[in-house]
Amino acid sequence: MIDRVDESSAREKRVQWADGFVLVYSICDRASFNVLRPKVQVIKAAKEALSQEKVPIVIVGNKRDLHHRRAVSSEEGRLLALSMDCEFYEVSAAEAYHGALMVFQRLAERICEAKLALKKGTGIRSIVKSMSAVFARKRTDSYKCTPGLPPLPLRRGFLDQVI
Repeated sequence: MIDRVDESSAREKRVQWADGFVLVYSICDRASFNVLRPKVQVIKAAKEALSQEKVPIVIVGNKRDLHHRRAVSSEEGRLLALSMDCEFYEVSAAEAYHGALMVFQRLAERICEAKLALKKGTGIRSIVKSMSAVFARKRTDSYKCTPGLPPLPLRRGFLDQVI
């Protein structure tokens, strides 16, 4: 765990090292929110260039207890997270640790999901391989029949209709 991703030459190595990211901004400080989009772009560019893995990123609005000093709405945080394909939470680290705990638990789950998806091979090669395995067989063994039900007919060009 590192405290921040700064603008140094070591930044890229730290980004490549990490399996997931939590980006925190203060709901009372618009400037801390405004730097999130470029940070997410830098992280995604560095991580996704190395692998097909989708990098888990969680955006967290902190200081929810200071709602009277709010400079960034919850909706803005949600929209940013949605547009950047990240998860979003709003917490108060001062009030209780449960919100922060939930953020890290969810990040750990997303990291595991990303690793599992990478192992399963959910890329285009895996899809092509699966499609070939299904449709390259002979017609007679391309369907597993349920007892009592006739096999489904295979028509030429049926994939053209689906696409």
